[in-house]
Amino acid sequence: MASCRRAAVTWLLAVLGGCTGGQPPLDERPAVSFAEGFYLELWVIGEDNLAVLYRVNGERELGFGGGPDAFNRSLSWEGELTPDEYERLQQLLEEHGWFAGNATSTGDPRQRVTRARVRGKGKDRRYTLRGVCEDVQPILQLLDHASRRRLVRELDRLPVAGDPVR
Repeated sequence: MASCRRAAVTWLLAVLGGCTGGQPPLDERPAVSFAEGFYLELWVIGEDNLAVLYRVNGERELGFGGGPDAFNRSLSWEGELTPDEYERLQQLLEEHGWFAGNATSTGDPRQRVTRARVRGKGKDRRYTLRGVCEDVQPILQLLDHASRRRLVRELDRLPVAGDPVR
């Protein structure tokens, strides 16, 4: 009887626990400690009402969400920054004052919103900036370039000019 009860409890925990293999999605993992590098969450809504979300942690993991996913603060793709990209991102955060709490914006256009959380250098900074933010542009460019790796498989399937039709 006890073994049946134990089996039933094990089965119930497996079903309710959602037995999944591997690591949880990047947005559900605990934030990386300061000793392990930095953590960045960057969420931008443009004046055209398009949204993008990036998350980077100290293990160089990069998460991306665009459009409705970004609005819902969820990620649709996960990848990894190269060591050079990660180092460059950390330099940009330092150079543009994100760790020090110095990132600023113009306030115009008001529809453009940048929300960021930057952890590192013993600090945990949160920003909500309206308008154009020169401090975010180089960071967005780097993350956009790195996140385009999500498209490689689809692009590789496209025909190349001059190739015979399949």
